[in-house]
Amino acid sequence: MARDELGVGLIGAGRMGTIRAHLLSSSAMVDFLAISDIDLEKARGLAQQTEAAFFTDDNRDVIENPDVHAVIVSTPEGEHTEAICRALELGKPVFVEKPIALTLEEADRILEVKKGSEADLFIGYTQRLRRRFVSIKEHIDAGRLGEVMSARMSIYHPRADARQMIARSPGASPFVNSVAYVADMALWFFAPRRPVRVYAQSGGDILPGQQEGIGGYGWSIVTFEDGAAANLGVSWILPEKWPAYISSMAMEIFGRDGSVVVDDSHRNVMMVSDVGTPSSVEGMEVAFLGSMMPGDWAQGDFYGPMRDETRLFIDRVATGRDVPLCGAEAGRAVLELTLAMEQSARDGGTLVELPLKG
Repeated sequence: MARDELGVGLIGAGRMGTIRAHLLSSSAMVDFLAISDIDLEKARGLAQQTEAAFFTDDNRDVIENPDVHAVIVSTPEGEHTEAICRALELGKPVFVEKPIALTLEEADRILEVKKGSEADLFIGYTQRLRRRFVSIKEHIDAGRLGEVMSARMSIYHPRADARQMIARSPGASPFVNSVAYVADMALWFFAPRRPVRVYAQSGGDILPGQQEGIGGYGWSIVTFEDGAAANLGVSWILPEKWPAYISSMAMEIFGRDGSVVVDDSHRNVMMVSDVGTPSSVEGMEVAFLGSMMPGDWAQGDFYGPMRDETRLFIDRVATGRDVPLCGAEAGRAVLELTLAMEQSARDGGTLVELPLKG
């Protein structure tokens, strides 16, 4: 149903929530913005920056507000479930930062609530909205690669970024928190085929606060139902001041009729400055520009896949048109795959069958 006036509730005023709030406040489609955060002063500060109509430290006050028609959940990863479920119960569309949850039990609870709701649920896998990756999906769907048979995909983070993920979500792992980005694209590119088994190894126990039994890097082999295979890798052990902040990615995708190679390391755009570079790591003098996964602030505005993602969600709520965002079932599939990687790595490289049981 099309809406002339749209109210949006933002849950979580951290780094991602701050970007979302600014994008919402600048949207011509949004005429009411409400913000909640467990830290009332943080909610107040963001509300003042974005001229939000309402702020609170109680998520339900935002979700249940009659002027809020849609909800964006930008809380830490382990705090998604309650906010998503309450919004869906009220029939309000939800967009949540990835992953959908941290356990399959929570993900299944969310999907069960969604079954009784007519509202949409989308998961924030921002890299789907990068021009190069959405273009690859378009060429695969058009048959220009033929049947996709194999792929190698990797994502690397510097230790500084890994420390932030662990601080935000104690027990975080490179699989669920990072390799999920390329796992999502692997499932997207190989669709409609489903993965049936996973083998993974991890190591590099150098970051305090990580999940027990999971190191700072990991590699996995994912086998699909027709025998196609993907090698997915992740590293959190790049040096503290590695110039790519937040990530470096690479892909090789092999089809019967063609292949795609992607170098997304950002080394082709490098800035060196004696007064510092655009990074949260103090003292960085060299930066690979464009390596921020969500996008970048420039000239008083925010540009990048998170802007496109937010805009598409608002378009969906306002007009009902189809949008290429990650849906609830796909988000659960990514979580299951990355949890299987964790299980295999924790058990020393056992073969884990999918779907997961127990």
